[in-house]
Amino acid sequence: MPTPQLITNATNNVTGMFTFFQYVQEATNNQFFPLILFALLIIIFIVSRGVSSSNGKPFGVASFFVMVLGILFRTMGFISNKWMYLFITFAGIGVVWVYLENSAQN
Repeated sequence: MPTPQLITNATNNVTGMFTFFQYVQEATNNQFFPLILFALLIIIFIVSRGVSSSNGKPFGVASFFVMVLGILFRTMGFISNKWMYLFITFAGIGVVWVYLENSAQN
């Protein structure tokens, strides 16, 4: 029986979960995981926003969580350095925002 052909020009043979995610990333022109991380940032921000009365703390929580995932995805090779640095920058902005909100309340 011949090997099934992939529906795109992806170079990977899908043999497990890791190669499946590599195939998805290659088939979507390396945009799948950055978009997933942005979606998680928005979802976590909205969920955290229901608990807090400010925007700084929910953004800080969401950006820190997405930064950790971004670093993890970078070490696995799913996203490029520019995306990882962007999510690290978001976390830095979140830290500054939380600090400014806390200093304004005191």
